[in-house]
Amino acid sequence: MSSPSQTGKVPPRVIEGRSPDGASSRAAALAATAATSIAALIALASLALAPVGAAQGVGPETGVVVGAVVAVAPVVAVAILAILTVIARPALAGALTAGYGAISVGLVLLDLGLVSSPIDANRLELFRPTTAEALEPELGAYGLIAAHALAVVGGVLGLVAVGRASFDDGYGHSPRAELTGRSSAVRIGATLSVIAVVASLVAAAAMWTPPYVSTDSIVLVRAVVESPLTTALGSGALALAVVIVVAAALASISPPVAAGAVLAAGLGIVGIFGSRGVAGSASGPGVDASAGSWIGAVGGIVLTVVGVLALPISAVRDRRGDAGGTTGRDRKLQDPSSSMRWHVVAGMSGVAGGVLLSAAGFLPILDVPDGMPNPTILATRTALIAGFLLVIASVPMFFSLFAGTVRPALGIIAVAAIMASTGVLQSVVLAADIDGIGLGIGGIATALGATAAAVCGLGVLLAGSSERDDVDTSDMRTDGNVGSVAWLGGIVSAVALGLPLYRGVDTSAASFAEFPWGWDAWGQAAMAVTVVVAVLLASRSRPARGTALLVGCAVAMVVYVLGWPLTQARVLDPAIGAGSFVGALGCVILAVAAALSARRRSQ
Repeated sequence: MSSPSQTGKVPPRVIEGRSPDGASSRAAALAATAATSIAALIALASLALAPVGAAQGVGPETGVVVGAVVAVAPVVAVAILAILTVIARPALAGALTAGYGAISVGLVLLDLGLVSSPIDANRLELFRPTTAEALEPELGAYGLIAAHALAVVGGVLGLVAVGRASFDDGYGHSPRAELTGRSSAVRIGATLSVIAVVASLVAAAAMWTPPYVSTDSIVLVRAVVESPLTTALGSGALALAVVIVVAAALASISPPVAAGAVLAAGLGIVGIFGSRGVAGSASGPGVDASAGSWIGAVGGIVLTVVGVLALPISAVRDRRGDAGGTTGRDRKLQDPSSSMRWHVVAGMSGVAGGVLLSAAGFLPILDVPDGMPNPTILATRTALIAGFLLVIASVPMFFSLFAGTVRPALGIIAVAAIMASTGVLQSVVLAADIDGIGLGIGGIATALGATAAAVCGLGVLLAGSSERDDVDTSDMRTDGNVGSVAWLGGIVSAVALGLPLYRGVDTSAASFAEFPWGWDAWGQAAMAVTVVVAVLLASRSRPARGTALLVGCAVAMVVYVLGWPLTQARVLDPAIGAGSFVGALGCVILAVAAALSARRRSQ
């Protein structure tokens, strides 16, 4: 009997668990498309219903209709695109619904403000209060919440569709063999990838700016961290969602999936900030859209353009490979050192952020009137130490011999630097309420340093994605002892980050128990989430990477615990708080887990 090589015929590839016709992924994509389409219909119907009404007396004025249309247009656009692509490209339809579903999580939280405290929701595209009378939610508000909640369901189903599609034949394939299975950041090119990253960070940062500037005594616009819990949580969820969606899209090995996710996220961001811009400009005297709203809208538009261009650009790059063979630039993509460009991005931004945070400790944080002494912001001491550690951890990223090993720890330390900077920013927010006091050069340096640290963290994520394409993962072994100790250290540390480091007779350090959360509490919450995710990854990573993750977590907890001796003087009669004890314990447990992981590496 002749073999396939003898006859010249190659039998069709049959891989167990794969669906050559995509039937499995298409079913999930159809369900996701149906859920998102129903969400779009409900959102459109809600525009015809009153969102809120007055409990008694005169009700609010009608909102800006164009702004309301801009707000719901993205879910309609995503639904239409999903309908058009669900049969031919179920993975693309799944990515569209998944990307918008992630944004919808934050939208649900924001719209809950229409129920809990309508007058504080600042939804001028839906209504404008004219008196301080209490407002009550109407059917339109519940319709919007239902629409966004259903879009979240569609997003989950979209993730299922993408997951199933990843087992289908041809997923991630490229005519150029060296690009098959590579991340979309490589497939679409560095320029477009960097633009997407920057745009996502701009949009995320804009979520923390007030949506409007108001001189109207009825329309009160507070800082996001001082707003009702639904607004603060919704803004935080949206900022996190857009960054995660873009990072995950660039890490995906399928350009259609990456394009769909980025396009949907960009449309969602345009809807949020575009509606604010239109409503602020057309709602009458006393209120105008803030600069942050317009900047966020630009970030969303850029993401949308990237999503539109990603697929054709990847196709063009593939065709160039067919026509002209492998160029010098393409050979560079095959080199494992291609991940170094992301290492350099993370290193440069980390050094810049660390220098700015360290320099801010010696500069005036606030701009005070002449003759008034400049107040001492004790939180700059912790930020200075965190900035110094960030610089130290960033330097090895410029050397290929050390970059891969240090990278996981750098990501954790970058978040610790952001956490330390939020303590300074919280003092700035509180002082800015006093007439005559503004932001000083040190405050600007702190804000820029925190932004650079965020870029560093995102660069670390993208470098990690690129590394996974180039390294041998056969030495990955799960160690139950390391995992158990790491989990214990992560949970203890997360609890510590929610407890106050110290207490005084007049006030105490930030904790999760005090509402509304300030910038410092949000920074601690971000650190807690990061530590928990890091210990989960450490228990499943290669020994060297797992050790670096755990070392980074231990260093971050040291930065947090140092807040006790460095900043306790801000309260009268300070007493050590539970956060210091539990944080020190978490640091010790994480250090033990790191030692166990290092021992696993040496065996």
